[in-house]
Amino acid sequence: MEEKIVLDSKSFEALAVDNRVRILKSLKQRRKTLSEIAKEMDISVSGAKEHLQKLEQANLVEKKDDGHKWKYYELTKKGTGIVAPKELKVWILLGLSLIALVLSLMPLHNEVVNEKIAPTSSGMEKQDILDTDQTPLMPIITVISAITIALCLAILIGNRIWKR
Repeated sequence: MEEKIVLDSKSFEALAVDNRVRILKSLKQRRKTLSEIAKEMDISVSGAKEHLQKLEQANLVEKKDDGHKWKYYELTKKGTGIVAPKELKVWILLGLSLIALVLSLMPLHNEVVNEKIAPTSSGMEKQDILDTDQTPLMPIITVISAITIALCLAILIGNRIWKR
């Protein structure tokens, strides 16, 4: 079951500054040191440290000490939920469904186009043209597309039901 992200006043205060939001987006890529963040944001190290402390107080970022020389900052679950929400999965699934739908309609489109083809000057009949254009892959593509659509819709419906 998915955890809901609750934004308290500390979170809103932390997110009110553009540099902090930029830091969160930067940490979405990978964990980074204080000096890496300062250099990337083009701010002083002390300024970056202040921003990171505010983000830590809001439980959006945590400092990791692996026993090495450098301390790394990374997003918490709450921070990740703000920067990379789960709704992205929905858009990916919808995109896959659309692609699968287009692929599954291709054989139908080919049949309509082939019906409009007139006999050629070489004497080939309409049936000969249809036989040469058909490929054995079309039924396979149609089945795979239908399965993909069904899986994507099942996942979308499952996610909606599970969230309630």
